[in-house]
Amino acid sequence: MSGFVCRAMGKVRVSLMLLVAAWTLGACVSRPSRAAGPAPTLTTVFLVQPTDRTPRSIDLRHESTVGERAVAATVSEVWAVLPAVFEQLEIEITTVEPAEGVMGNASYRARRIEGRRMSDFLDCGRMMGREYADSYSVTLGVLVQLVTSPDGHTLVRTILDAYARDPSMNSASVHCITWGSLERRIGDLVVERLGA
Repeated sequence: MSGFVCRAMGKVRVSLMLLVAAWTLGACVSRPSRAAGPAPTLTTVFLVQPTDRTPRSIDLRHESTVGERAVAATVSEVWAVLPAVFEQLEIEITTVEPAEGVMGNASYRARRIEGRRMSDFLDCGRMMGREYADSYSVTLGVLVQLVTSPDGHTLVRTILDAYARDPSMNSASVHCITWGSLERRIGDLVVERLGA
């Protein structure tokens, strides 16, 4: 995994860059946990800010940025239930790209998801027992990409990117690491909705 280095050429939208990151890093997916372990492998990906269109470099953790779930359904069937999944998670859909099979929100101010604290989903650091994911201002991007697998099933790829910033200080944002619980929750909700 340490050999993976993505370099984006030109200026493209954030959603498409995250899509490229998901496609390239799909083979690096694992199940992250809160247990202590070796530091995750880092790779550099160039993203474009939606505000000033200036590229900047960030570090993505392979194990915690892309989640993947195989679902025994067609892409069109999964696509049809995605809006209900995002609605249940209280994530407003701002990105819809049917041709690429991408839906979600590339950047929004997140406070809670399904009534749960952000620290249940993200690790943004802490100090003296204070979880920054709960006390800082969190900007979260959640995009789901649907891809047909060779066996005819659908791969539900969830791409997460999150930053937290102390609203009381004019300081730089910190890059958060996902625990993997939101990615798994999205996959579970897709399966539940298909069954219903």
